Amino acid sequence: MLQRYFRSDQEQLEEFMKIMYDSRGYVFDPDGSHSDIRSIELLYFETGGGFWLLKEGHSVIGTIGLKGIDSENRIGEIKRFFVLPEYQDKGYGKNMMSQIIEFARQCGLIKLRLDTEKQSYKAMSVFRSFGFYEIPKYNDNDTAEIFMELSIVS
Repeated sequence: MLQRYFRSDQEQLEEFMKIMYDSRGYVFDPDGSHSDIRSIELLYFETGGGFWLLKEGHSVIGTIGLKGIDSENRIGEIKRFFVLPEYQDKGYGKNMMSQIIEFARQCGLIKLRLDTEKQSYKAMSVFRSFGFYEIPKYNDNDTAEIFMELSIVS
């Protein structure tokens, strides 16, 4: 079940992120390149977006964030889209993405963007299934290799 992030989820969220980054061969750095995880209210909620945890029982099995990045042009950015490896290919990612796209529409956004890496082929499959297409680099994320956008005007 997809649930809104609350501050009381912080420890569990950081444990989940460590597992996800370890599984991809990276080090989770909440004080550095992943510091947004410790500023969710400011960077996600206060920009007109949100952050959600996908839970099974009391365990976090997935996350997805939506951050407002251009209020004038009504553009949001999908961030921290993860599903534990053992739960992938079961529709959880598509379900989360569907809910976040609908949330973005209700918030008046007209475009969603995201960045990712070539090794994220399962996530790329989800993105493409919703109609995301590749665009030129739009941010300063040095680890991202692929930049995508989706028009969500109804």
